[in-house]
Amino acid sequence: MSGDSDSDDCDMPGLVSNGADVAPGPGGAGVALDEEEDLGEEMYVDSLAPAVDLFSAKKFKTAEDCLEHCKEVHGLDLAVLKRRLSMDTFSYIRFVNYVRSESPSPGFVMSLSSGAKWGDLKFMKPVIPDDPLLMFNFEEELDPQDEEEENGFEIDISRELNDEIANPRNFHNQLSTASTNSEDSCIASNVTFEEDLVKMSLDKFNDLKKQFDAMSLELREKDNELKAVFEDMTKMKGVAQTLFNSGGEAEKPFAKTKHKVVPVSEARTVEEDHSYFQSYAHYSIHHEMLSDSVRTSSYRDALVNNPDRLRDALVLDIGCGTGILSMFAAQAGAKAVVGVDCSDIIYQAMDIVRENKMDDRVKLVKGRLEETELPYEKFDIIVSEWMGYFLLFEGMLDSVLAARDKYLAPGGMVLPNRCTIELCAISDHERYDSLVGFWSDVYGYKMSCMRGPILADASVEVIPKDLVVSNSANVLDLNINTCTVADTEFNSSFELKITKDCELTGILGYFDTFFDLPTPAMFSTGPQVKPTHWKQTVFYLPEKLPVKKNETIPCKMVCKRMKTDARALKVSLTLDDKTYRYTVD
Repeated sequence: MSGDSDSDDCDMPGLVSNGADVAPGPGGAGVALDEEEDLGEEMYVDSLAPAVDLFSAKKFKTAEDCLEHCKEVHGLDLAVLKRRLSMDTFSYIRFVNYVRSESPSPGFVMSLSSGAKWGDLKFMKPVIPDDPLLMFNFEEELDPQDEEEENGFEIDISRELNDEIANPRNFHNQLSTASTNSEDSCIASNVTFEEDLVKMSLDKFNDLKKQFDAMSLELREKDNELKAVFEDMTKMKGVAQTLFNSGGEAEKPFAKTKHKVVPVSEARTVEEDHSYFQSYAHYSIHHEMLSDSVRTSSYRDALVNNPDRLRDALVLDIGCGTGILSMFAAQAGAKAVVGVDCSDIIYQAMDIVRENKMDDRVKLVKGRLEETELPYEKFDIIVSEWMGYFLLFEGMLDSVLAARDKYLAPGGMVLPNRCTIELCAISDHERYDSLVGFWSDVYGYKMSCMRGPILADASVEVIPKDLVVSNSANVLDLNINTCTVADTEFNSSFELKITKDCELTGILGYFDTFFDLPTPAMFSTGPQVKPTHWKQTVFYLPEKLPVKKNETIPCKMVCKRMKTDARALKVSLTLDDKTYRYTVD
């Protein structure tokens, strides 16, 4: 199954090349609210307008999510800009309005060495009324508590006064300057200097000591006031984060939490997922999937060719679409089949089932699986065509696993029962030059900044088998009957052995699907076999990589879900100690 995702966790910014491994990002933050503070929380959150991405039309529930998307996908690092350009809240406001009105590229913004571009006061006027990004706590969000000393809250300002007393030469210079002032000339007249010694009367010394003690006390009081202000702002930040969190459990401010893979049904409501389900309501996507003979005939063979396994079984079809798998199961002898789909295509499926006189055994239910009541408590077989691009895109496997844990009877089986992801190297100069190299000369102009966004997005296309120049390496093997949602995030080290002298242009990913039954069935989406509607997923390199036949390239892949879009993926790919980052969305 494949479709578009309508929204965009790394901790992974835009495309970069470096030698570092992927590091986990910080956890969320928040503080507990008492009952009075908790009142009206839902009203407060709902009253906020969505935060619009600075470089696209995507919308996010909170400013934090939006800015995290800007960092992960566009490479806009506000923390870096803040330090480099000494930005404060007002320059941040002008910056946001500048980007919204002038539409510069993220790369151009990150290359600037000053904030002159948004220095004009006209950028204080909001481009978008009630823009949530303008309400973002810029000063404190980017200054975590464990950097207090760097921010100046722990600096002992009295050290400067100690230096003045301890260093007679400095003190002498200041007194000499002071003596030019008629008001201070009396101080110099009561002080004499001999080499590195300062001589003064006892009364004068006591007077200076009293002044020094008073100033030190005042400085300590100011320091305590600053700390109190910082603590108050930290509490305010925690309250705001908790209000923005749609029902999540509050945590201590700045506390790092262990990363948890959140199922799509928990990360997105049906309303938030409306565009995803709506994409499956149109006939065109079902025409494409049903026309994929590799996909459809493999499911038919797995079900129809195993009548002993299907006879008198209760079958659950998740994401049933037009109902084709439900009808295959009924044809194979299932006692009853229940098909579930949250898309409006379910109404056409009901007509199709009736038209084929199978409505006595096939019942169709509209709704999200996790939130829908089914007519049976347990099922003998759960079947679903849940796979997306690069296998895991869309996150539909989450619903299959939820159904397995809730509805699968003892001794039951999920079909397909196993899926793998394979990677290989390709050398495709024609495609690479037309897609990536194109921007080096566009009607005589260079448009190099356009390469970044193209390289950062994995490309879905059919690659001819003669362009594959290495072995295939397995990076993921999922047993659908036992795996968990956490297993959909993975990291894998592997090696690719090159089969001929060439220049690598990218790494290609595909998946294989298995039905381990008495009469087995399987299909592959790789370049060596007949193409499917899933095609292959290509991660293009920023530069062509020369390689020799029989050369072995050490590689590593890390695949995780986007924090801001649970259906999308972020991928880190390391070749020969150089790391490249991509999104699959």
